[in-house]
Amino acid sequence: MTEQRQRAVLVGAGGFGADLLRALYESPRLAVAGVSDRDPGAAEDAAAQAGCPAYADKRQLLAETDPQAVFVALPPAPAADVVALAGRRGAAVWRAAPVGRDLPEAVALCRIATPPGPGRPTPQFTVGTQRRFMGGYRHAKGLLPDLGQVYLVQAQYLFNWGEDLGWRGGRAAGGGAMMELGYPMVDLVVWLLGLPESVACSAGRQHRGAGGPDRPVYDSDDTAVAVLRYRDQTTATVTVSRCFNPISEYLAIYADGGSILAGPNACTLRDRDGVAIDRFSEDVPPTEVFARQVDAFATAVADGAARYACSGWENLLTLATIDAAYLSDQTGQPESPGVLLANEDLRPADCLRATPIEGSAQ
Repeated sequence: MTEQRQRAVLVGAGGFGADLLRALYESPRLAVAGVSDRDPGAAEDAAAQAGCPAYADKRQLLAETDPQAVFVALPPAPAADVVALAGRRGAAVWRAAPVGRDLPEAVALCRIATPPGPGRPTPQFTVGTQRRFMGGYRHAKGLLPDLGQVYLVQAQYLFNWGEDLGWRGGRAAGGGAMMELGYPMVDLVVWLLGLPESVACSAGRQHRGAGGPDRPVYDSDDTAVAVLRYRDQTTATVTVSRCFNPISEYLAIYADGGSILAGPNACTLRDRDGVAIDRFSEDVPPTEVFARQVDAFATAVADGAARYACSGWENLLTLATIDAAYLSDQTGQPESPGVLLANEDLRPADCLRATPIEGSAQ
């Protein structure tokens, strides 16, 4: 592996972009060459922290810095444009989840961002699925192979966004409880169990905001429940809502060998009688999770790795499951993520092309 630092840029300095930027400039594998944001003040403040130039125009940023790695911390709609632009330049791309606003957009981005060039490796396209880098969930995945047949998985994420939803209020913009809060939880289930055979979902738009008691102020779902069914009769449920506090996030797994209850920073394994036989916990700030993701991505870029964690292609499985959930809410019947992939001329195996070999570093 080369020790030369990779030129990296950040597009989007607001929100969690600040935590991401800190991970970038503290990485021994990256050299931050520039930061852009549509708010010039935000770009300048962020660039001052990283000791690099600030840009108000993302195209100027990419043209003048010629980065090897582009990090995109934007809402789904503008992020798609940057991913395509960076991909056409041959840069490796890391983007905040989701991989796309819907499956057709995501497939198009994967094909743009990972074109093999003559005499050079295919660039990496990675999605920031943070939960895979959280200690509690990673520990749960490590325990799973010894539990035997899994019968039931339950994932839940409740978080009150409040009344000011911004782009999150629009379904076409990539908003919605199942897309936003559901994405990381569905991704965990697919990471653990693979692509489900079918998905049934009910999504609600009951919460009322400033628009008054008779009219919602947005058209995206605020609460949803999805049931994922597998060929071996394993069932998983994903429950999400952006209307309630306190925050509730967990993953529960029930299998022949016992049960696992996991959260971001903790995991407990119990036998069938409920006796705890393994406990894990860690106390790390959110910046550490970003640092883990950044290090994994930067290592893949430096090595020219063909297999790396959380590729855009692998995330197509997650998004196909979510698209099937939304379609089910419309049709009132279970829908198949595999059929949605086939409509894009893809098989599940195609989506796993960049996934690390089981047992290797994730």
